This record gives sequence, C-alpha cells and structure tokens, in this order.
Amino acid sequence: MTQASARPAGMFKVAFDLDEITPTWPPFATERIWARKTGFRGQLELVNIPFFALGISRGDIIRVHPDHERRELVFDEVVRHSGASTVRILIHDESASDRILGILRDSGCEWEFSTVDIHLAANIPESASYRNLRESLLELKGSGSMGLEEAFISELHRSQTMS
Repeated sequence: MTQASARPAGMFKVAFDLDEITPTWPPFATERIWARKTGFRGQLELVNIPFFALGISRGDIIRVHPDHERRELVFDEVVRHSGASTVRILIHDESASDRILGILRDSGCEWEFSTVDIHLAANIPESASYRNLRESLLELKGSGSMGLEEAFISELHRSQTMS
C-alpha cells in the first residue's frame, strides 16, 4: 500500500461542498475532513477542525452518504453538535502571532494551521469561556492584527456573549 492510499483504521475523509463567498474564497470547491466511525451506519464523528466548511466543529456527529460517481463520502447533515465552537483566524501581523496563540492556549483551545495564507482554524472546547476569548480576539481584530470568522458558535458559547 502506498502512503497516499494509507488511512487509519475506522477513519474516513468526508467531502464538504463549499459555497463560494467571493470569486477567490474559499480557494477550493470542496473541503475534505477526517472523521471516524461511531457505530451507527452513515454517521461519523469529525476529528479535524474545519478550515472552510461552516456550521460544524470537531467532535460533531454527522450523517454522510457515499457518492459513487465521485467515489467519496459526502456530508449530509449534523446529527449532534459536540458543544465545541470553531473560529478561524487570518493573521495579518505576524508579530501578533504569539499573542494570538497565547490567547487560544490560555482558553484551552486547539488549532491547526492551513497551507493557505497564514490562516488557522481553532477548536474552542465546551468548557472554555467564550465571552473572554471573543473579547480578546475582537480587540486584536480591531487593531488590524488579524481577521476573525466565527464559523460555528455553539449554543452555550453564544449564550455567553448575550448576557
């Protein structure tokens, strides 16, 4: 078996078809995200943080279907959200990188860097105080150090910003 075809047992790539926001964004028509078996037919748990797909977070249980023409599993819907949230950060000022990562680390977040620009996707765990994290990130956004996209905010995290 070649490296390109190797996949961990019980893991699958799921295709998420992306809506075009601008003629150049997102830079792909489809994002493929690793997911693992759940024990329920047609349902998988996301194990990566999405970089482009909206409305999902790592740990979500999703329903998929096989697309035989495309020869891949395709996302249908979210069965159950994990309680985590997903934000994306585009770093405009590299000197702010350590501060941005420190804020994420202090909130218990994990992140993955994209190969596109200086773009990272962060998973905000259910246990994090989103109000405090969001205030810090919005301050940096306001200074022009970074761009921020709230790709999916869980009900719990959304309620923290409303009070």
